[in-house]
Amino acid sequence: MNEREFGYKIKQQLDGTLDLDAATLKRLKSAREQALARQRTTEPAFALAWVDAVVGRLSANPASAGVILACAALILALLGINYWQRTPSVEEIEEIDAALLTSDLPINAYLDNSFDTWLKRSQH
Repeated sequence: MNEREFGYKIKQQLDGTLDLDAATLKRLKSAREQALARQRTTEPAFALAWVDAVVGRLSANPASAGVILACAALILALLGINYWQRTPSVEEIEEIDAALLTSDLPINAYLDNSFDTWLKRSQH
């Protein structure tokens, strides 16, 4: 027997033993409809349900807080290393600038819209 069947059987038992006159039943129905009309309907809101479980676990076991803190520090360190590796160094920028300045191509050609045409023509 599932929950729905169980609830239906309880309803049948309560309805069978209920002896109320029609006026009382009408007032009860009216009161129920008014209560349902006044009941606030809540809109679903974005929430992080797992945060409560994490905070509860951290407060119960302080050692796990240290592990979480160490993992966060490791992730920040890896992000910092990634940023540092992607940022060109001064030597790389100097090397690119020197190659541009010593090449046969004038600097204005890099700014020109027909640069791609010149490159294709010079490769053939």
